[in-house]
Amino acid sequence: MTDEKTVITNFRNGEPIDRLYGGEHLRLCLIQQDGTEYKGKIYKKSILEQSILDGSNFRTYVYVTEDNRVFDRSGFPVYNIVVNDVDVDETNDMEDELDASQD
Repeated sequence: MTDEKTVITNFRNGEPIDRLYGGEHLRLCLIQQDGTEYKGKIYKKSILEQSILDGSNFRTYVYVTEDNRVFDRSGFPVYNIVVNDVDVDETNDMEDELDASQD
């Protein structure tokens, strides 16, 4: 028996995926497909979306890694948003945001 553990929430349709955990008052942590933790910066970016119900626009956010992987508010990868096309209203490095709140 090995001591290795597999995070079962890091699978979609039986395939391993990258998954973001944390947020709010918890530290953001990206667990990659291979089970390792991502060491780069993670940014929170505001985007403008269109409602499928009435066509009105609303503001929401996604998380973007330094290597341009995009994750939704639930921490799942988003493949239909190109970072260059994102309407950026705010760019916050989560470490800077946490440091500022501790002053």
